[in-house]
Amino acid sequence: MRVLIFTSSGGTAHDAAAEALRDWLRQWDPGGEVWIEQVLENASGPYRSGVGFYNWIQKYAPWIHQAYWCLMEFEDLIKPGTLLFGRRYVGDLLRRFKPDLIISTHPHTNRGHFPFAKRLLGPQLRCLTCCTELAGGFGFSRNWISSRADAIWVQTPEVAEELRRRRYPAERIALLGPLLYPAYHRPVPAIQTPGTGPEAIASARPGADDPDANNGLPLLVLGAGANGANNHCRLLEALRPFAGRLAVVALTGRRQAAFDQVQAWAAAHPDLAVRALGFQGPEQMAALYRRAWAMVARPGARTATEALVLGCPLVFNSFGTTMPQEWLARRYFRRRGLERTIHRPGQLAALVGDWLDQPESYRRWQRLCEKQLLKSDPMVVWQLIRGN
Repeated sequence: MRVLIFTSSGGTAHDAAAEALRDWLRQWDPGGEVWIEQVLENASGPYRSGVGFYNWIQKYAPWIHQAYWCLMEFEDLIKPGTLLFGRRYVGDLLRRFKPDLIISTHPHTNRGHFPFAKRLLGPQLRCLTCCTELAGGFGFSRNWISSRADAIWVQTPEVAEELRRRRYPAERIALLGPLLYPAYHRPVPAIQTPGTGPEAIASARPGADDPDANNGLPLLVLGAGANGANNHCRLLEALRPFAGRLAVVALTGRRQAAFDQVQAWAAAHPDLAVRALGFQGPEQMAALYRRAWAMVARPGARTATEALVLGCPLVFNSFGTTMPQEWLARRYFRRRGLERTIHRPGQLAALVGDWLDQPESYRRWQRLCEKQLLKSDPMVVWQLIRGN
């Protein structure tokens, strides 16, 4: 099977979903061909500029996205059933690759792209949307929905209900759960946690008591998207009172400047055990989720989904406001009693202090996270892709 995956680097979730699909397809269909195309950036200058602006907003001014997201909701008006920007590039790609199936992992790579592709290659071409969101309501883009999609694959009942509410045919909604990188779906041995004292907190997650990782201390992970957007140094200052009681890993994505900044802070404050890590591959990230006592990250769809699959307690960092699409993860977590959101560094310090001083408070939250695992069967996804 020849599978073409449309994605874009606006945020982390879409590229990660595309790459995970590629890895699974190579296992399922070793003789097939898979091509990932960042079609917005590669096809036209206007879209490339839009993606760059989105990533700038995410790093420096999330509040701007309140207006930018609303503007982008009407982006489909400039591609009514076709493409106006990047038409030649996409046409050349389709004629050259001749896919049997197109999968879109981004809301802006299906609504005009699917009808254009079907007209060019014929109605036998199958088109599938892989929706990475967790909930519906404000923040769920209308651009996810294309009438020319043969199916929309969703992760949660909330998104399935949102599609039905927007009158998408129920028979074309595939509620299959998430498909992450293969490393995230591999089972790990269960670890029994004795008691509820500080030692138990440190070992409450598989691998958390690895002396090479965090010297037996509870491991708090400060997350960042691939573009390295973070507030790490502000959070680290607030965590200094817990030196000797807490270890911290600060992820910095692909931004060398962010990595250097955390390294410099850690060198200047050796009392708090801090380790900076650049971009991590799937194996390393899956291990880190399993080892983490808790993770702090923006309420993006991918991080939230990964935490739900692996049962990692997650604190949402909403510094500088919550972007519209980030409300979806917060809404999903809130309905299940999982949401912990901070807007200032002191709020994280208060949470950490409560969990360290009252371990049972942390254990209650952890047990709730473990009860709300988001599960899926990769082989059912493969059946959808094959058209069974």
